[in-house]
Amino acid sequence: MLQFSFLILCSALTSSIQAQSVASEAPQGTLDFAHIRRDLAVFQGVLDTTLKQSLPGPFQILGSSKGTYLPDYGVVFSLEANVYQIRRLSPFDMRPHTQKELSDAYDQMMTRIELVKELVIRAMAEHGATLRQLGPEENLTVITHLFTGGFNGGGEPKREFPSQLVFSVKESVVNEYREAKINLDQFSKTVKLLQF
Repeated sequence: MLQFSFLILCSALTSSIQAQSVASEAPQGTLDFAHIRRDLAVFQGVLDTTLKQSLPGPFQILGSSKGTYLPDYGVVFSLEANVYQIRRLSPFDMRPHTQKELSDAYDQMMTRIELVKELVIRAMAEHGATLRQLGPEENLTVITHLFTGGFNGGGEPKREFPSQLVFSVKESVVNEYREAKINLDQFSKTVKLLQF
């Protein structure tokens, strides 16, 4: 019985020491999570408003953007942009889409994708500094899912298009833009863009 009590005591002390060492490694003291939540909400509003006001057509974004803070990485925002606009089939108009309609819709979609790229990069540059809790080496990342309404290339395999755009930039670059050390074109060139 005494040995069993000794083992429980040792186990409790060991887990207490491990918990203290893990807690001391976390940078909890330097971050104000209430501010992070407010900053995330502000930038989410910027993304939503920017796309709603600048993308033509109905349902520019599907839902609202969401953001989160990841320790030792930075912030990540996710949103879904509607880039495919074509005449909707309905019980009142069941005509299949013509090749011209599909071709025009594809061209407009590619134009809208380029516009989304410009808008997100501009929002990151002009409003990324609102994320005040980020360190200079942390990242501002925006993942944009592209809603294409089931478009599959209109029967032409050459018509490729991305389904996601992932933008990422260091907070130090955002600060350089805010301090007018670089212009928007230079900022755009430092943004890492992954599209697939």
